Amino acid sequence: MDLKPTKHRESHTLLPRFYLIEQRLKLGMSVEEVSRLVNVSRYYYYQLESGRRGIKLSMPMSLSIIKALEMDALKFIQLEAEHDQKYRNLNQT
Repeated sequence: MDLKPTKHRESHTLLPRFYLIEQRLKLGMSVEEVSRLVNVSRYYYYQLESGRRGIKLSMPMSLSIIKALEMDALKFIQLEAEHDQKYRNLNQT
C-alpha cells in the first residue's frame, strides 16, 4: 500500500490520513472491519484513509469513524484539522 502523497487528477496531491491508519492498526483491525462498522464499502473506507476521498469529512461520517476506531472526539477533530491544513499547504496554487 503506497502511503506517500501522490498526484491525483487535476494535479492535486493526495495526503493519506495516517492517524486513521495508525489507530486502526493499533486496534488490530482491518479496513474491512472498520468499513463494516462505519457502514461503507471496504473500498470507500480505503479511499478515505488513503486521501482519495473525503477531502472534508461529514459530521455523520466523522462520528461513525470516531466510534469505530474508539477515538477521543476532540483528538479526532484536531488530527483532521491538521490533515486539512497539510492538504491545503500541499495543494496551494
